[in-house]
Amino acid sequence: MQLNFVKRRGLALLFVMALILPRLAGASEARSEIMGLLSGLYQRYAWVAVFSVDSPAGKVPLARASRKELSEVFAADLALAIWNDSQCAEKRGEICVLDFDVLFDSQDPSARDLVIEPGKQVAEARVCFKDAADARRCVTFSGASINGAIRITDIRYPGGQSLRQLLRLPAMQTGR
Repeated sequence: MQLNFVKRRGLALLFVMALILPRLAGASEARSEIMGLLSGLYQRYAWVAVFSVDSPAGKVPLARASRKELSEVFAADLALAIWNDSQCAEKRGEICVLDFDVLFDSQDPSARDLVIEPGKQVAEARVCFKDAADARRCVTFSGASINGAIRITDIRYPGGQSLRQLLRLPAMQTGR
């Protein structure tokens, strides 16, 4: 009788582990993917905050990235909204909505000691750095798997606003 109980308990434990382990593996993969995406993003565009005066040959700031480049990093609606804002500013010769560098939450970005760390949610990561005033600042990125690839769905800033809010986009489910 006790042997049956032990067998059933063991089977129940195996069943629970079979349900949980794939989710844990998926969560780890999502964290790794968002951190990898951010690493590439900052490698490509952080020169704005590091060199601040002249752009390296062939480099443009994120605000002037092509629609294709933006869509490789951001969810489709967010990429389009960033690109539309850039086009609006270029056409009008003035700021439309975004008056700051979205990667650094600053009009005059300066960064050192930049690190990318896991966020609290599954597909979330924080980029932290020291600004010109030597204050530590963190920007939180949310992501989601879209058509099999991780994409940034929002950026939350220390003041509480998010990029989606600023661009008047609806909230998006994240973390999957």
